[in-house]
Amino acid sequence: MIVDALDDEGALDRLADDWRALHDAAPAATPFQSWEWARAWWSHRRRGRLVVLCARAGDGTLVGLLPLVIAPYGPTRRLTFLGAPEADYQDLLALPAHADAVRDAFAGWLAGAARAWDVIDLPDVREDSALATLAPPSPGLAARRFVHRVCPYLPLDGDWRLAAGKQLRDRIGRKRRKLGRDFAVDFDVVAGDELPHALDDLFWLHDRRWRRRGLRGAFSRPSVRRFHRELAARFDARGWLRLHRLRVDGKTRAAFYCFADGARVYYYLSGFDLDFGRYSPGAVLMARAVEDAQSAGARVFDLLRGDENYKREWGARERRTVRIVVTKRRSLRSLLAASAIAVERAAAVAGSRLRNRLWGHRRAGARDA
Repeated sequence: MIVDALDDEGALDRLADDWRALHDAAPAATPFQSWEWARAWWSHRRRGRLVVLCARAGDGTLVGLLPLVIAPYGPTRRLTFLGAPEADYQDLLALPAHADAVRDAFAGWLAGAARAWDVIDLPDVREDSALATLAPPSPGLAARRFVHRVCPYLPLDGDWRLAAGKQLRDRIGRKRRKLGRDFAVDFDVVAGDELPHALDDLFWLHDRRWRRRGLRGAFSRPSVRRFHRELAARFDARGWLRLHRLRVDGKTRAAFYCFADGARVYYYLSGFDLDFGRYSPGAVLMARAVEDAQSAGARVFDLLRGDENYKREWGARERRTVRIVVTKRRSLRSLLAASAIAVERAAAVAGSRLRNRLWGHRRAGARDA
């Protein structure tokens, strides 16, 4: 197996066709490993220097990819995923029959390039991924694996309403009926020419909710909004975008930003009108999005990372991701970077507890991150 590292500006565009073909052939791949995600992210959220590891078989066929960036991390250099932290699942992209060999080949390359980095930080890797058992083949390097995030999901192979529980079902039913009595209500899924305006509504609703709590929303930075505008257009062209809206008397009161890829739908972010809180627009639209996903043949509605209390109200099951940190055993800079990552991890745990303490179970159906 041959490993190449591409680091020039044209690398992503040259790889587009092979990357798409590999993504389509890898059953465990998510939209976060797609070329479309990487291209949009690099255009608007780039940090550091691009390093795309490519594994090819003897006949030149691309069998594995690992898109990375080397970026400043305080006074140190961190090698991490391209697309972080916006991507909820991170992973190498490989054909199933080659996944372990690709992982080991990439581990060898990373060990050989140790002078270029002080720490390797690979968050949001699924526990069952081949990458989760990365082990650099060098006694001078140490790899540690930490439980990173909880990623709840709703199985759709049965009646999801039973898992959600009677109290939540009854509340959503009451709110739907009340909305229908008081207003002209319309549910739709946005595509094409309507997309720019619908994204404006999503950004405004999401960020307004956070600003009311004195915090910044996920779309507060212009570069993040530009990234999602390009990403949504690219995903729409691939048939992966599911941007749900709840419109009341012609005005958007809730929006759910989801991605659909095969048998799985990923709920990424949302926004809803706090002034309409008595109608629970977030919960009502989430129920509609789950129903639409099941009707379209999806088997999983993935709520992605975060252990917010409202996800438990829906009867979500949980899977975990891990964070892999590789350090150099005799490097002060590597020790410094690893210590900073440990502080990050502790802060993330504290932040999760604080969110659930602030919001508790008072709202269902809107993602808080």
